[in-house]
Amino acid sequence: MADSAADLMADPVGAPMVDSISGSASGPTGDSAAELTVDFHARPERTLTAADRLSLDRDFLSGGADERLSRTPSAPALRHMGGQWWLVNGQDNAAPVVVYATTEGRRFTVGERCAFPLPDGESEVTVGGHRVRVLVSTPPTASAEVPEAITGPETSIGLSGAAVRVQLLFGRKPRHRAVLAAHYREYFTPGVESPKPLERRQTRLCMGLTSHTALERALNEVVTEIWGEPVGHRHELPDYLIRERLLVAADQDLVPHRFCRHTAGPPRLPPVAHGGGPRR
Repeated sequence: MADSAADLMADPVGAPMVDSISGSASGPTGDSAAELTVDFHARPERTLTAADRLSLDRDFLSGGADERLSRTPSAPALRHMGGQWWLVNGQDNAAPVVVYATTEGRRFTVGERCAFPLPDGESEVTVGGHRVRVLVSTPPTASAEVPEAITGPETSIGLSGAAVRVQLLFGRKPRHRAVLAAHYREYFTPGVESPKPLERRQTRLCMGLTSHTALERALNEVVTEIWGEPVGHRHELPDYLIRERLLVAADQDLVPHRFCRHTAGPPRLPPVAHGGGPRR
């Protein structure tokens, strides 16, 4: 398949992620984290752990000879974040960056200040014509439970910086996801033409809570991660979470329905976002 026919641009990554490229890797660093094997013909094969980060810069790819390639920190880098290996493209990097996922048989273009989640198995990364083979694998001694990969829908390759921040927030505070799933129940209920959030009291009853604090905290923190402030964007939040697949139909199973009239999650169909989103 030709590159131009299969290329899909990744969404822009927010400044916080780009700034963190030069820092230490985040996410799990124990034995359960998947390893990344890097095979570049001009260098010995190298295995990275979650604590490592490798810059695919001018020095690594060409020994400093290819002036088309960027230097660190503008160059793309391989790093581990939130239980997933990512190819993070830098800012002001002129060389095209392409990932060919062998398991999917598809090729994806990663734009400047964008991140691409590397799938399990083998992929080929091309930076300015220099090809690097990478392999994501779980060590034999690792736990059978592997952290869930951060992925978007098939048509959205790579997550925006705001979406990555929300995903990491949900990882740290999983109850936020459950509370918002309860609050936005109507968005996952078939037949509701104009869904709207449940009232605060109903959300509290569905979650079995004694106050509205958990809902307010979840709304404020998630909105802040996306738009940088806790007010003024709540009406845009459900459509943004659905569009970025940060909240999906299966999340209705997280809601216990302890003190409400609901006995189980409703019959579910894929939701349709109704617009809205963060300012780029």
